[in-house]
Amino acid sequence: MFRNKDAHREVTDNGSLTPEHKLHMGDNTGERYLPYRMQDRYSRKRELIELKTIVLENDVLKAVFLPEYGGRLYSLQEKATGREILYKNPVFQPANLAILNAWFSGGIEWNIGHIGHTFTTCSPMHAAKLTGDDGNEFLRLYEYERCKNLFWHIDFHLPPGARQLGVYVRIVNDQAAAVPMYWWTNIAVEETEKSRVFSGTGEVIYIDPEQKGYGADKLPILPSVPDVDVSYPMGFPYASEYFFQTPAAEQSPWEAVAYEDGRLFFERSTSLLRYRKMFCWGNHAGGRRWCDFLAKPGEGHYIEVQGGFAPTQLHGIEMPANSVWDFTQMIGMLSMDTESAYQENWDQARDYIEEQVSQELGEEEVYAAHARFQALAFKTPQQSLHAGSGWGALERVRRESVGRGASAAVDAGAAAIPQGFVFADESLGAEQEPWLVLLREGYLPEHDVEAIPPSWMMQEEWMDRLKRSLEHADYCSWTALLHHGVMLYEKGLDAEAIEAWEASLRLKPSAWVYRNLAVVMKQRGETDRALAYYEQAFTVSGRFPDRAFVEEYLNLVIHNKDYELAWHLYESLPPSFASSDRIQIIVGAVALELGHDAFMEKLFATEFAVIREGETLIIDLWFKYNAKKLAEQRNVELTQALIEEAMEQCPPPLHIDFRMIG
Repeated sequence: MFRNKDAHREVTDNGSLTPEHKLHMGDNTGERYLPYRMQDRYSRKRELIELKTIVLENDVLKAVFLPEYGGRLYSLQEKATGREILYKNPVFQPANLAILNAWFSGGIEWNIGHIGHTFTTCSPMHAAKLTGDDGNEFLRLYEYERCKNLFWHIDFHLPPGARQLGVYVRIVNDQAAAVPMYWWTNIAVEETEKSRVFSGTGEVIYIDPEQKGYGADKLPILPSVPDVDVSYPMGFPYASEYFFQTPAAEQSPWEAVAYEDGRLFFERSTSLLRYRKMFCWGNHAGGRRWCDFLAKPGEGHYIEVQGGFAPTQLHGIEMPANSVWDFTQMIGMLSMDTESAYQENWDQARDYIEEQVSQELGEEEVYAAHARFQALAFKTPQQSLHAGSGWGALERVRRESVGRGASAAVDAGAAAIPQGFVFADESLGAEQEPWLVLLREGYLPEHDVEAIPPSWMMQEEWMDRLKRSLEHADYCSWTALLHHGVMLYEKGLDAEAIEAWEASLRLKPSAWVYRNLAVVMKQRGETDRALAYYEQAFTVSGRFPDRAFVEEYLNLVIHNKDYELAWHLYESLPPSFASSDRIQIIVGAVALELGHDAFMEKLFATEFAVIREGETLIIDLWFKYNAKKLAEQRNVELTQALIEEAMEQCPPPLHIDFRMIG
């Protein structure tokens, strides 16, 4: 998936944001995916599975991590009471909520790199056991982030007697250029009727659904929900969020959630992690459906409390060249007086909560822990517990190769891997093999034209190597030109990319290249040319090599209002393609136009796995379908007024209602 042509996003507001609020809002937040592939091959089939876990515990707390899935902290339990401090999801159910599609709820997720959760949320992480100078063992999770070319690790500490989990994050940008940065620690905690959220300030940036943008105001009453105290997330009648605008002078930002049974969840950090956020699904049918959909009916109620670098998740921030950022978070639970926490005046209740948090964990204690953790950051992992991707090892090998041979003079990025990281040769695999050949032999191997191409690479140093290889006629394969074109197009060099892909086709016709040319034409608004390229992609081998091609082609045919062609294509698909959730949903628009009522009834009875957060396609089809029925009964034309009438009179089945508002 190519990045959005606009590197930035246009962000609207209701007029209440100050120039300071709007500074850098939308910067570098345009969608980006490469070099990662989409993760969209999952279903709603439920069965017992086994997940690999890593357990870190002391005499007070037990933390359980999922190294196969982004190092998610799945559970944090008080051992004396057996109580969960976090929201622990009873199932592992991916859903279409993240930048690469797949995401799951619960626990704590570590979001780095780019808005949209994170590239590695459903991918393996390296995990290792280390021992501190005091003899206490701790856990390190780490990876090499390929989109922004960063190294990052998280160390987790639970020394004897500790009542909070210590989380130390270190991010290394050892490049000669600044990079757009993003970090939000996403903590899911239980949502109850009277969950109440607190932080160090009442000043927030919030979502204004009427203006379809943002506003600035002060808790607990926001203009978007007048007369409702939204420090109680269940007061929101729609999915919502607000961002606490922590003052720069605050040295130890914090966030807390109070519960009616006297529990108080809290987290506190060093100052780099300045801002805080609350997200909730909202007290309405669509929001409750999302909670059930991501877990089990009645067992999925959670809210998110988050900590990040920027005022909102749509604010851009840059990490300077050759820099290291680090911070510490402390996460725990304590008991509190409910009468004080639930007093009507939020500011007074907030003052009480802050006092309780500070008594349990003061600012000085947070920084003392940070200093201890920081001193261990350069320790070398001792015992590998789980292997992540092989890309860190490939980057290590690439750096080690710089300085050898004639190509060294034009190569960059010769620095060694930063201290504290170990990327062993054993982690190298089939994905890295073609790039190892390019590194060692000077060419990218040609692959079977029918097979999925090797994993993509966007890094400048690899682009330079590939470009140099293409200067040798013997190394100029269709595969190398395909990859070079992808690199060029992702960097905005459209004409050069098209030239590379056309050269690739002259060597060997490929569905993969035709598809890329179709995407270019679609982005240019040249629909007929885009359709022609998709048809050539099909013609190359008499089939589409992957169902993703079908999804893109069908969407374009439907956009062109050629419903008969779209239906014919759907009927000609192999069952493995035709039965997929995404294609069923896409074809729903065709079935509605052509009057295939049996298909529509089956569509509305199905529980789909791939509904996108904020997507209303199924709901829109439902209302239009029922409006058409009303029109037929009255023997009149379908009008917008009839659709609005259907919206009033024909509530959708709960299992297809994923509306964020309403």
